[in-house]
Amino acid sequence: MNIEFRGVDIEITDAMKSFIETKLSRFNRYLKEAGEDQVEVVVSISAVRSRHKDYAGDSKPIIYRVDMHMYLKTLPHGSIHAWEEDTDVFTALDQVLDEIERQLIKLKQRRLELRRESAKVKEQMHTPEPLAPEERERPLIVEEELAVEKPMSVEDAMFELEQNHAFFLPFVDIESGNLRIIYRKKGGNFGIINTKCKLL
Repeated sequence: MNIEFRGVDIEITDAMKSFIETKLSRFNRYLKEAGEDQVEVVVSISAVRSRHKDYAGDSKPIIYRVDMHMYLKTLPHGSIHAWEEDTDVFTALDQVLDEIERQLIKLKQRRLELRRESAKVKEQMHTPEPLAPEERERPLIVEEELAVEKPMSVEDAMFELEQNHAFFLPFVDIESGNLRIIYRKKGGNFGIINTKCKLL
C-alpha cells in the first residue's frame, strides 16, 4: 500500500503518520483481491481557524479537516473517499478511517453478490432444460412419405431447393422420368444423385 501525506497549513507529524498507517494495516483483509501493492492512499490534512468562538467564548478554535482517497487500481469502481472535520485531528482521522473501512466492507459485499449472480447465470446457461415426455420417447427413425411434385427439369429443381432453403430435394426428371435427388454441397454448389428408378 502506497500512502501519500499532504498537509495544508499544518505539519503532518510522525505520530499522525503512525496512527494512520497502523489503522490502514487493519484493512489488508479487504484488499487481498485488489493486491496490496496496487492500492494508493492520499491523506490530506488542513487546519483553519473557526469563524466561531469555542464554548467558553475565549478564542476561535482550530478546525482540522481530514480527506482520505483510496484508489484500488485493479478493481472497477475501486475509488473510495471520506472526509471529516473536528477540533481534534486524531478524532477526525479516526472517524475518516472508520468510514473508509465501512466503504471497503460494502465494496467487498457488492463484489461477492456480483460473483454469486454471475455464477447463477453461468449455471443456468449450462443446465439443459429437461426434455418433454414426447421428446424423450422420440424414436430413432421416423418414417415419412416421399412427396414428389410434378416432373421438373434440373434447373427447376435447383430453384425449388433454394426457395425452400432445404438441404435436398427428390424430383422426377422431366427428360428421363428417373427419380433424382438434388442436394447442397459444402462448397456452396449442388450435387445430383440418379436413383435410376422410373416413376413415369
